[in-house]
Amino acid sequence: MNESPLAPIRSAGLLITTWCPARCRHCYVCAGPERSAWMTVDEARGHFAALARLGAAAEGIHVTGGEPFGDVDRLVAIVRAARDVGLGGVGFVETSGYWATSDAVVRDRLRALREAGMRQVAISADPFHQEFVPPNRVRRLYDVACEVLGPGGVRARRWMWLKEPRDVAAMPQADRGRLFAEFLARYPERIVGRAATQLASLVPRRPVEQLPDEGCRAALLASGHVHILPGGWVYPGTCGGLLLGRAAADAGGQPLDAILGDWRLRDAPTVARLADAGPKALLSDATVHGFTPDPDGYAGKCHLCWSVRRFLLQTGASARDVGPPEMYEP
Repeated sequence: MNESPLAPIRSAGLLITTWCPARCRHCYVCAGPERSAWMTVDEARGHFAALARLGAAAEGIHVTGGEPFGDVDRLVAIVRAARDVGLGGVGFVETSGYWATSDAVVRDRLRALREAGMRQVAISADPFHQEFVPPNRVRRLYDVACEVLGPGGVRARRWMWLKEPRDVAAMPQADRGRLFAEFLARYPERIVGRAATQLASLVPRRPVEQLPDEGCRAALLASGHVHILPGGWVYPGTCGGLLLGRAAADAGGQPLDAILGDWRLRDAPTVARLADAGPKALLSDATVHGFTPDPDGYAGKCHLCWSVRRFLLQTGASARDVGPPEMYEP
């Protein structure tokens, strides 16, 4: 087995909570109102300091969730901690804007975050979020953010939707399904996490035999990007549910830079298997434990991978690098 280490980590996202007022159908971390994990300010400070030692800069750091605005005081303190340890702040904070109930509220919170070291606010706006967040709040957040931070201080994943967000919550279920299918055709999502159970029926699927055979080395090991969850769980790039290790921000355990700086494939057998041979190899391993591929097929190799990993975790056959369990509970 190739023991090549990770590419140097130059960017990262801190998921400071798994709590969210919404349960968006495409959420790959399976956040929701029933979740309660939060990262402490001290934990975040420790991770920021480790990222600074790894050579990261503010532009490459973001703070997200769940919904980080669920505890505004904690969020501001966490952003300030990034500045205090030498990162100069964070590149952006991501939010659905559910909290944008008035211009004054938005203005006050964005000013506090800007003063703490936030460069941009990133607005999550799409039909999945607008099942839960009224469109007028999204528009208010965007307009006031442009005023407070300037147009360059606002970013969005789906600019076209942000310009004319619709009240999806008011639509009949059949109309929502059609809208979701149309949106997915235009803006494909990775069918993992909650999407694997709530959106898979809306996208084209292929039998396992028609999915790519190659490994996932580039996505898993070469992105130079990681996410850190509450509790110190670290996953590579955007491959939630796969673990590179567990970082401790206090003196009782290994900090993030020690884990990532000396990381090898032997530390994560599932990651190694996927890097070398891809989800089809993991499927072969899972069939020994009774996994049966979905006769309807899969939306892609990520959909297959997540489905196999979830099965292995639920049956107790997974390795230590699959988890944490709540990321597999849509």
